[in-house]
Amino acid sequence: MSARLAPAKVRLRALVREWLAAVPAEEREAKSERVLATLGAISDVRCAATLLLHRSLPTEVATEGLLASALARDQRVFAPRVDGSRLTFVRVTHDTSWRRSTLGVLEPEAGDTFGGGDLRRGRAVVVVPGVAFDQRGGRLGRGGGHYDRFLREVRREGAIEVIAVAFNVQIVADVPRTDQDEPVDRIVTESRIIAASNTRGAFPRK
Repeated sequence: MSARLAPAKVRLRALVREWLAAVPAEEREAKSERVLATLGAISDVRCAATLLLHRSLPTEVATEGLLASALARDQRVFAPRVDGSRLTFVRVTHDTSWRRSTLGVLEPEAGDTFGGGDLRRGRAVVVVPGVAFDQRGGRLGRGGGHYDRFLREVRREGAIEVIAVAFNVQIVADVPRTDQDEPVDRIVTESRIIAASNTRGAFPRK
């Protein structure tokens, strides 16, 4: 990471986390429901052959409802697991056993892993978390770089659409970004869909 940008990322991450922590649980739950209703209505998400979806932390947009809906539609669903410095997406079903990571995130214990062959099955969409976003698709993660490395690798394999879920409070004027930071294609909040100017790796939007 650029030495010049590192402090700016640390400051922004701390600031947005303060904003998120100040949101009452009931308000966060209501906003999460609006985010997921909008996300679930997007045809790219609803009709994706493959959906990559994280389990959320308490201060994030809750993704449990989308996970249940995707499994009910018989979509191929993969969830992330951190293996050292690598983010691996593992196939999940109704019978998947979950473990809690050191960060407190639920991860699948075992299953088939996502690879380039899955991109050739049809449209693939990955729903990503983050701490802060800007309208150009800039994304500030938790600091480990796991999603950036994963997205960079997958985008070399083929087309995948990257959609972030966030609350309005997480949208900022500018996210400090280096060439190693992978942007998102769309951001869904409780009140809008932001179509980022970046379209790298994405399908035409529907």
